Amino acid sequence: MYSIKKVSELIDVPTVTIRAWENRFHVVSPMRTEGGHRMYSKKDLETLKWLKEQTTNNRMKISEAVQLLNQSPDNSSIEPLSNSKSHEDINDIKEKLYQTLINMNAQEANSIVELAFSLFNYEYVFHHVLAEILYRIGDEWEKGKATVAQEHFASQFIINRFAQFLRILPVNNALPKVLAFCPEGENHHIGLMMFSIFLQKKGNEVIYLGPNTPFDGLLDLIQHKKLSVITISITNSSHLVRLEKWIQSCIKINSNLKFVIGGKGVRRGHCTNTSSITYITDSDWESVYESKFY
Repeated sequence: MYSIKKVSELIDVPTVTIRAWENRFHVVSPMRTEGGHRMYSKKDLETLKWLKEQTTNNRMKISEAVQLLNQSPDNSSIEPLSNSKSHEDINDIKEKLYQTLINMNAQEANSIVELAFSLFNYEYVFHHVLAEILYRIGDEWEKGKATVAQEHFASQFIINRFAQFLRILPVNNALPKVLAFCPEGENHHIGLMMFSIFLQKKGNEVIYLGPNTPFDGLLDLIQHKKLSVITISITNSSHLVRLEKWIQSCIKINSNLKFVIGGKGVRRGHCTNTSSITYITDSDWESVYESKFY
């Protein structure tokens, strides 16, 4: 028997997604301990592993993968999907979630997000639901169509959902440890958060400091935690000079440190990559990861 934490580690799927698949589609029926903790059988593990392969390797929606699973004679006991479960439209989900956040209804918003996680790969939900809604509400606020309170509520709600995955994704202690922050004066950190989740999914432990972080004390933290990669996001290019000056002072003390700088404040042609510093201008995270983290 396997705990949900162990299943998550073995198949590389967050526990929140496993619970969503279980509750939404009834694809597995784990036993419960006296304390109420889930315990999964080997068959449950194989079922979840198969679903992970379909959604990741074959780019299937989870609802499509479950339908395919239900068509197999070996899985005839699994509860079939209703039409409403199998034909949820991502645009409808986005619109419902947007309206719910504008109305500042956290309970309903959480229910809609859980539905999205149960139907689609969590990375797809991040990029095509949560991030898009965050940008949309930001635009509405700038145009005066959304209030400051509505924008703050929605932003905090979405950031909290992102942060949840930073806490539950397993890490490989053999991989480089990463520091992630936005320098003082930078408050927009959605891109940094998504990159940090990408890194932690790869197995890297990420110490996430978030927006508006002063440089004071960071080098001590880097040395104390034995961090080797620092990722930084900026939206205002005027911060580059001060940032690069701080980076050079760090490199003088520890020449093995590697820095990755991204965000709207980085402009192609204005920055030159070096052995210590890499500038991301097009969100090409995979190639940056291969060159900087190994």
